[in-house]
Amino acid sequence: MIHRLFPKIIIPIVVIASSCNKFEQEKIVAEAEPYRPSNLYPVERLPTYFNRVAVMPCFHIDPSSDVLNFGDEVFLKELSKVGIFEPISVSKKFCSDSFGKELISSSDALPDNFLKVLIENFGANGVLFIDLHSYKPYRPLSIGVRAKLVDLKSGEFVWAIDETVDTGDASVMVSANLYQRGKYVQALSQKTSTSVLQSPRLFTKFVAHTLFTTLPNR
Repeated sequence: MIHRLFPKIIIPIVVIASSCNKFEQEKIVAEAEPYRPSNLYPVERLPTYFNRVAVMPCFHIDPSSDVLNFGDEVFLKELSKVGIFEPISVSKKFCSDSFGKELISSSDALPDNFLKVLIENFGANGVLFIDLHSYKPYRPLSIGVRAKLVDLKSGEFVWAIDETVDTGDASVMVSANLYQRGKYVQALSQKTSTSVLQSPRLFTKFVAHTLFTTLPNR
């Protein structure tokens, strides 16, 4: 008789504990400020001539990582929406043909002809490197982005950022939920029955959008 009653006693305790934990998490999120990137360097203003930027393929230490299947498209689209300059996609094939490898990290030693090739082939004033130095496609999702925008004329940085965005962070949850309310994202998530906090692609889109809001104006 005791054994039959025991599960009925323990289950409510587990449910109560789970409810308390959920309540505490919701309270933390409700009190959190929206996420704002902080580990960045922007110049005060972009040069007047800075109007075309060659965007390098996203770099990840594992060339077979799933994030590389959609990363280039997502970052390029979000950058285009900023409207500060014209982003020009540099393909992996072009990199392979011109520089001997498909992916080039911002921390790599650049080929001797790198700047000249980008200027001559794309009429670019700048180049953007996007390193995805960490990536977790399961909950809590997270992605680490190290991006550098370089003036091809001076060879100097005009913007750089290094952030790891994690959906386990309450401030990120707040910002992601605000972003989710945007009409386009909301419609897309409803079609796919997913959310920014669950979909690696939508989360990467949110991260790209958030990081690019820190770019300097002209």
